[in-house]
Amino acid sequence: MWSTLLSKLAGTLPDSVIGYYKEKRKLKNALKLAKLDGKIAIQKAADERKAAQQHHIQTWEMSYVNQQRESIKDEIVLAVFLWPFVGVFIPGVQDYVLLGFDYLAKVPYWWVGLVVSISLAIYGIRHRQASKIQAPGLRTSDTRVEISPRSVIPHE
Repeated sequence: MWSTLLSKLAGTLPDSVIGYYKEKRKLKNALKLAKLDGKIAIQKAADERKAAQQHHIQTWEMSYVNQQRESIKDEIVLAVFLWPFVGVFIPGVQDYVLLGFDYLAKVPYWWVGLVVSISLAIYGIRHRQASKIQAPGLRTSDTRVEISPRSVIPHE
């Protein structure tokens, strides 16, 4: 019933009206295709940007690794960190090592975090939340930052 009614209506409409609606439908489809093409182009550009950025990071890291091959900085830092562990086995040095660790227990938390961050950076270890890494044995009071002379110089 509806199809016959529509066909009769379409037969009575002038060709210009029918042509207008056909053209309008074609333009809508072309607009939809253009929008999809635009979305595809944007996604391709974003993917290419990410790939280029990753390539740049890898290139930079490889050049850094190549520069560090002949550096003795890593060995010096490792020797400084290992010296206390070696010192506890030397009878004349044991007391000084323990006394040093007692004093290190009193340093501010920010300083410990700074030393840990520098050490991680020297060895090329990156972590998104490196600033939130907590060393074992730290108390909650160590994580509070106070701007006062007492937070810089430990008092007994």
